[in-house]
Parts: sequence; structure tokens; C-alpha cells
Amino acid sequence: MEGQSGEIRIKVEIKRTSVLIVLALLFISGIGRVDVSPDKHIKLARQEQFTCVGQMMVDGDAAGSGVLICENLVLSAAHVFILSDTRPDTLEIEGEKVVVFTPINDHPAKPEQVIFKLNGTNYKVKKLILHPNYLNSPSGGACDMALLELEQSVKGISPAILNNQFNELKNEAVGVGYGVMAKANESGAVIDLKLKNAGQNVIDSVGGLKIGGQSTLLYCDFDAPHRNDCNKMGSASPLPLEYVCSGGDSGGGMFIKRNNKWVLVGICSGSPVDINQLMKTGYYGSIMFWTRVSAFTDWIEESIR
Repeated sequence: MEGQSGEIRIKVEIKRTSVLIVLALLFISGIGRVDVSPDKHIKLARQEQFTCVGQMMVDGDAAGSGVLICENLVLSAAHVFILSDTRPDTLEIEGEKVVVFTPINDHPAKPEQVIFKLNGTNYKVKKLILHPNYLNSPSGGACDMALLELEQSVKGISPAILNNQFNELKNEAVGVGYGVMAKANESGAVIDLKLKNAGQNVIDSVGGLKIGGQSTLLYCDFDAPHRNDCNKMGSASPLPLEYVCSGGDSGGGMFIKRNNKWVLVGICSGSPVDINQLMKTGYYGSIMFWTRVSAFTDWIEESIR
């Protein structure tokens, strides 16, 4: 399994269920409700207002997602563009030997290594800017933001509208990105459709590192129908297309509807794994976090001057 952004790569054949669950977590994205067809998530992603979300390629491999915010500018997550050398290590998991290729010597990709794929067209990258706090601070994950300048302008696609208000809390949102898909209780079964998919959730909390007095992360939990032991924050009632993201969705966009217009409020950063919760309820109960766009509008403007 190949992975950008410091993901561990594992080569092993193991039949133990709990180990398979851990391996699957490294590359699953677009995890939806058990009772909802993946086709509905694909249909949601195809709505016109989400055409601005494309796929990021690094060295020819799918690395994550990105959002067009101007005819020649794209927002994504900084970790999507972190490359690593690797060192093989041997671990023992439940009596099985596992060769783990541990990332070392992290370094940013060069612009010429990156391609932005949007609506069937490949766009070369002229300039890649990672937020300085991401690499220079121990809490850099809270500044998981990248800005890319394309070599040519994108025509015929409306860029996303950046949110500049700090009232995202409790809004229903749609997350859009690329990656394989899975259902909440099928940890070992994934569908690699290589298509854009989307899901719904509610922005349950705002937190993380503060910049200019404003928190930099938006949080959502993956609620389950007919049970309350998965709820971590906010309401326990899931939306019709409730989901949690990971993997190939990194760098994708979270949108809310305001005054009949869709605005970009977040950039997908990640979804930490709680093994105990996973063994108990599957992917239900997972928490995803998104870099808060409104906290970075000044940095975006300064970067493009």
C-alpha cells in the first residue's frame, strides 16, 4: 500500500480480523452508513456546486483532493504534499510478524511533482505554499493548509466561495473528496471506484490551535442510526448521508449553504482512529476534523499578493 503524507506502508498477509481492521484504516475514505448505498454519495458529489473539488496527484499517484478557489488557485491540506523516505521495521501483532515501512526524512514535494485533476483535465502546478506552522511547529497539524498556484487558469468551472464568518458551529455540512469507499460496519471491505464522493455531517465542535484569537479546527462525529453509544459530541441523530472521511479525502472541501449559496468552510485534515470504538461499533463513533477556512483567509490573501 503506497501512501503520501507519512502514512505507514505495510506488506503482509494476515487472516486475523483485528489486524485486518488496522490495515484497512490506512487507506479507507468515504465511510458511510450501513443502510445507505454508495451511489447516493457519488450522486451528491456530482452536484454542480461541488465541481470545484478535484484530485491531487503527486509523482503520478493519487495523493488526496483539492478545491479550486480562484481560476488559478487551489486549496488543499499540507500533509498531502509531504513525501518520505522509508525504513523497514519488523513488528509482531497478535503473534504475526509484520514488516512496516516507517516514514523517515519527511520533505515537501516540488511543484513539478504535483498535478491537479479537475473535470477530466490535468493542471500543472507553478507554485506550492505550505502553511509555515505546519512544518515549523509541534502543533502544525492545526495549520494543515496548502495553497497551490496553477500554471494555467481553469475555465468553465465556478471556484468555491471562501467562508469568512466564524459561525460554522451546528451547521449541516457536505464534505467532498476522492478515495475508496466503505460502509460503517465493513472494515475489511472497500470499494475503489476512483470517483469523487461526498457525505453529510453536522459541525459539532470548534477547537484546536488558535490563530488571531480564532480556533483552527472544525469537528464532526459519525453518528449511527438506532444507537447512542457512538455519539461523541452534538446530536446523536445522523443525517441521511452521514459519513466520516479519511485517506484520499484529505485536502477536500467541506461546504455549508448560506443565503442560498454554498461556501467553503473547511479543508479535510484527518480522522483519528479509536481502536476500542472500532471493535465495538465499526466506524460509527469516529471523529473527523477539518482545517477552518475562516481562520486562514488573511494567510491566503497574503500568500497570493
